[in-house]
Amino acid sequence: MFSESVELPYYAAIFTVKLNSAHAAFEIMMDKMMRVAAQQKGFLGVEQAEDEENIYISYWQDRDSINAWQEHSLNTRASNLGENFWFEAYQLRIVQVLEQNQFKSQQAELIPTRFPVIRTTRGVLKILDPEQAPLLHDYVCQNRRFFSDWEPSRHDTYYELETCVQRIKQCRKDFLQHQGFSFFFLNAEQTKILGYCNFSNLVQGVFQACYLGYSLAESEQKKGLMHEALTAGIEYMHKEQNISRIMANYMPRNHASGAVLKRLGFAEEGKAKAYLKIAGQWEDHILSALVMRPKVN
Repeated sequence: MFSESVELPYYAAIFTVKLNSAHAAFEIMMDKMMRVAAQQKGFLGVEQAEDEENIYISYWQDRDSINAWQEHSLNTRASNLGENFWFEAYQLRIVQVLEQNQFKSQQAELIPTRFPVIRTTRGVLKILDPEQAPLLHDYVCQNRRFFSDWEPSRHDTYYELETCVQRIKQCRKDFLQHQGFSFFFLNAEQTKILGYCNFSNLVQGVFQACYLGYSLAESEQKKGLMHEALTAGIEYMHKEQNISRIMANYMPRNHASGAVLKRLGFAEEGKAKAYLKIAGQWEDHILSALVMRPKVN
């Protein structure tokens, strides 16, 4: 939220766009544009909201600053790309802000955050903040070789910082829309990502179930950290999100993953042939589930 104390009046450029389809390239371009805009004379701040229509509001000290930004080569390039490839429709409005009112609770530290922060014995389980993208970048790059045998094949762009920024934005969006809960397990100081657990494909109603995926840094293996993180995540999903069936699947040769699930109480429910394409190969998987429902008499 833009809440800087600036001299009135100031100006806002409101850019509303409807995309013709989901475009990761557009999101990366907008992030780059906002970073470059922040370096321009007269820039005050930015707000954005993404849904069926995306809204980007940049604030400027005067109209000349807006005009200079509109003439910037990056802005011109983005407009051309958008009109030719990304946009179904867009609208740009320039308005003058003559008055503003603000409120901030004096008890903010006592109010639970919208995004859960779960503290465990040795770490913190949370949905990452946007400014923690460098931690995610370190995690995926440092463990690239180690994870390669257990994950889908990744393009080189997956390991770029901008991709990590977009991944965090999507994680936060999924949480707000109740579509997925992507928790990262950090050390107590929140300076390093130790592991990750993702509760996805949530279904409520008569099913109350989801799928679980997880990973742990190579340097943190055999310390019981994955069990610690998953225990906290499962408890949150069960108590706070009313999920009573969690399904997790693993390759038969991934003995470590199977042991983690067994210790958590997951029970094998079957086998699936050529279930997921991992490291370029279709792999069989063992299907397992943790059921936390009242027993039927």
